[in-house]
Amino acid sequence: MKRATFILLCILFVSFTLSCSKKSEESTTLGVNTVIGEVKISSLNGERPAAPGDVIAESDTVVTGHASMVDIVYGTSGIIRINENSMVRMTSLFAGEGAGKSRMDISKGKMFVTVSKLGKGASFEVASPTTIAAVRGTSFRVTADKNSSRIDVLAGRIKVNPVREGRIIEEIETVVETNGTVALDTKAVEKIVEDKKPIEVAVLKDEEITAIREEIKDIKPIEKLDKSVRQEIQQVIIAPPVDTEVENQKAEELKKQALDESAKADREKRGRLAAARAEKERLAREQAEKERLERERIAKEKQDTKEKRVKNIPNL
Repeated sequence: MKRATFILLCILFVSFTLSCSKKSEESTTLGVNTVIGEVKISSLNGERPAAPGDVIAESDTVVTGHASMVDIVYGTSGIIRINENSMVRMTSLFAGEGAGKSRMDISKGKMFVTVSKLGKGASFEVASPTTIAAVRGTSFRVTADKNSSRIDVLAGRIKVNPVREGRIIEEIETVVETNGTVALDTKAVEKIVEDKKPIEVAVLKDEEITAIREEIKDIKPIEKLDKSVRQEIQQVIIAPPVDTEVENQKAEELKKQALDESAKADREKRGRLAAARAEKERLAREQAEKERLERERIAKEKQDTKEKRVKNIPNL
């Protein structure tokens, strides 16, 4: 009886271990989901066209051609879109709880990432020639070439460090939050490092956010992804429907505000003109008064001179 119980416990333990291993592998595998146009995967075994269902391994490089793109599923934790004319290397891949970092290096092009909150001790990084972004759960876009890069955050927060000649400058970092953007070229990195200045973070404009959403509007919330990732895709990647009534109300409010500001500016202009006229009239009055006094002074001097002359005429 004890022997049978022991064997049963061993079977359950092995099954549980295999299940956990499979789940861990599932949650960290990079798999191709959608391919449009010319997309290739370069590995140690050569180069091959990408196809839905392909697994992308550590050290593989994904290259997209003109008018091409690929969506890659990051296990159950995220989705990555690599746009046209891009080159992204899978430098290191997270392979289980506590294993550390996943990192992708984009040398040129554009990619969009949505990643759910990762487990303790894990992180997801995207590196470019001038920046490295470390995330724990966010949606962001990276655009890069050999001399510059830009990071746009649509949701969550990321930590950004400058990269100088391939070396991460650990002592300089900033946090970019929702609707924030950072752009750095090699000259800006040199100045930041030399002067030990903080990285400047700007605010994304509404039209920039709209443009990003337009680029990624067809990314779908795949069923195998964690619920939190699917929700973020719905909330961030897919733009919310436009409420016509609310938009019209906003437009009316903006129109009213513009009219009020115009009327205020007109009142202020009229006030300035009236003040200028009043000042001009005052100065004219003062000048007229000065001229009157001067004329009286001259007339008095002439009269005094005349009287003196009369007094100095001798009597005959």
